[in-house]
Amino acid sequence: MAHLICYDITKNPLRTRMGKKIIEFGLDRINKSVYLGTISKSSLTQLESWLSQEILTKGDPTDSCIIVRISAEQVQQMRILGLNELDLDELSGDKSTLIL
Repeated sequence: MAHLICYDITKNPLRTRMGKKIIEFGLDRINKSVYLGTISKSSLTQLESWLSQEILTKGDPTDSCIIVRISAEQVQQMRILGLNELDLDELSGDKSTLIL
């Protein structure tokens, strides 16, 4: 299942760490503080725990992170305004790659 993760983090170092960690878990950055991709339930649990701990211990009281589960159909129906070269099949988990 695809998930959308976005955050509003005040401190640059924490924001950078969180972005790198989300990418390590296989999601793609689709906007400055917005990530999208498929992730297993167990990996999502690990990532969510890590993000929560980082915000609680190193974040400001106003910092937040939002995680939303979205269907492949919703990803395919995304409307992109402006310049953004997203591969919607890849982001939704519908793309199959054959390596020869």
